[in-house]
Amino acid sequence: MYLKNIELVNIGAYKGYNSFNFKTTKGKNVLLIGGENGAGKTTLLNAIKFGLFGSYGFGYKTENAEYFKHVESILNNQAKRENNEDFSITIQFEVVDNLKLFKYELKREWKFVNSSIKEQVYLTENGDLLDVQSIELFNAKLKDIMPPQLLDFCLFDGEEIAQIVTQNALSSYIKQLSKIVFNLDLFETLELDLDAYSKQHIYATKMYSVEEELFEANNGERQLRNDISTSIRAVEYTSNKLKNVIDKYLETKSTFEKYGGLVKQERENILKQITEIEAERKHRGEQIKGFVSTLLPFYLVPYLVNETREQIKNEESMQLSQQLDEKLSQETLNKLFSSLNIDSSEDQTEKVKKELISLIAPQQVETMIHGASFAESVKVEQVYNIIQKDEPSEYYALLQANQDDLKRLHDLKSKVNVHDSTDEFGQLLDQMDQYNIEMIKLQQKLDEEQLILENQKQELTALLEKIDKIKLQLRNFDKSTGSLLEAQKIITLSRRYRDIQIQQKLKDVQIQATQNLKKMLRKHDYISLIQINPENYEVTLLDAQQNPLEKRTLSAGEKQILLLSIIWAIFKCSGRQVPFIFDTLLGRLDKTHKAAVLNTFIPNFGKQAIILATDSEIDEEHYNLLQPHISREYTLEFNPIKQQTKILKDYFTFS
Repeated sequence: MYLKNIELVNIGAYKGYNSFNFKTTKGKNVLLIGGENGAGKTTLLNAIKFGLFGSYGFGYKTENAEYFKHVESILNNQAKRENNEDFSITIQFEVVDNLKLFKYELKREWKFVNSSIKEQVYLTENGDLLDVQSIELFNAKLKDIMPPQLLDFCLFDGEEIAQIVTQNALSSYIKQLSKIVFNLDLFETLELDLDAYSKQHIYATKMYSVEEELFEANNGERQLRNDISTSIRAVEYTSNKLKNVIDKYLETKSTFEKYGGLVKQERENILKQITEIEAERKHRGEQIKGFVSTLLPFYLVPYLVNETREQIKNEESMQLSQQLDEKLSQETLNKLFSSLNIDSSEDQTEKVKKELISLIAPQQVETMIHGASFAESVKVEQVYNIIQKDEPSEYYALLQANQDDLKRLHDLKSKVNVHDSTDEFGQLLDQMDQYNIEMIKLQQKLDEEQLILENQKQELTALLEKIDKIKLQLRNFDKSTGSLLEAQKIITLSRRYRDIQIQQKLKDVQIQATQNLKKMLRKHDYISLIQINPENYEVTLLDAQQNPLEKRTLSAGEKQILLLSIIWAIFKCSGRQVPFIFDTLLGRLDKTHKAAVLNTFIPNFGKQAIILATDSEIDEEHYNLLQPHISREYTLEFNPIKQQTKILKDYFTFS
């Protein structure tokens, strides 16, 4: 189906005549309709369903009082007060049937007659007005081509999509969508009709006991399949509940450990660490204490050490010069000069003596202060050599290490003290114990449910074997041409056909959905394959190493992208041409995923994509991304005083 135009006359906030042109062009499949909340976007969606299906779209086989209550609720209040008699929805659309194009204009009109609402329907096909009987035939055809359930699946509400993901309803949603899109619901309806016929046939013809047994076996098969489906949902529910309890347990355990909660072994390990750190600090403290009591004073006044050292050296030189003066007497010098054949006059010897003494004596005459012994002089020299090294930095590092360890001691002791004195951690331990008990119970329940499911599957296998044997008996009785057997054969064939079809279709969907997801997901290589179980429609995600990924590790936006990828794949694999309507689709997505949806998903999602949005959802930046794909755009402007919506031909104006 391809929507071309919709006209609203006094519907909801659309007072008077209002028209939307939904035609798109090649490469521009987007119709963008902006409006604040309450401007009339939801009214437009409901009008499409009202206009196409009338009472049938709301589950009523005929027009009744409840349906007309729905009708009256959508009629413009001011027009009703003014006794206006013109209320209608007109939809122009195209349908391809048997490779032929049919153009339709469907007008659904309501009038008040004696305070009651009366509905009139007008339909033209390729310009020809159809009579009542032809309209009935068209309605039957429309239900096949575009059933109301399918239209509901074409209306994508961003909040509902988010809830499908967060409430673990993904598998049931895919199951329902697949049945509708791939027309498998028609076979289910056929099976129910044949089953009803078989029941009538039993009582009308009193079939043989073997035929009754076959009928009962088929009923048993259907009931078993329903029971298996229920058991699968029970297993999924219990499994999800167990996962949630495990998550809560791990969260509580993390809180317990993060804020100081310690189990016995951890407490003993921390006490051991405290003892080791204190021993190390004590050893460093002794080293620092020794340094402070011995060398630190010299490092504080190095100039005094230098002066003392120089003073002692000068004193030693002065003592040596005095000793030399005493040793070099006139007689000693005369003997020395004589042995060297040098003139030994008194002046000459005195001059030599002074020169020798001046070589040893200090430059300035020093006053004796220390009178240090040799050992004392050596100690002063040792102290001088030591303070030339940068030993204080080593002891500063020891001091800093002690400070760091002091902080570690404080943290470790705080953990022990908090653990020993705080009741909250006792409560956390109690919660962890409760979660443990609950996990054990849930695991037991899950095991029981899985056992029940396995037994049901075995029972079904046995029953199918029994059905085959009964059919063989009936064939031996030459009953193969009987209507009941034929009906049961069709039911069996239909079920097997549905199973085969859904397996084949889901294989195609898996491949297409994986490709779609990789196009839109920011982490391109995070998910390598999407698998959908054809029995329970459970979705499994595989990473690059083909290991399963937990869906709960995905963000809310990534889960929404996952669902959109699967929906896109289902519709693409079905080949159906339907209009797609998106309401607040981008609400929960981050900037990157919004861009992926606007650039990749929307432009390729069918021939006609109608987007309903607020200016905060699709702002100027996102509008510019979408603009190359927009065929037409509108803004719904609601006047609260007049209680009326005005249709503007452009999207919001960005300042």
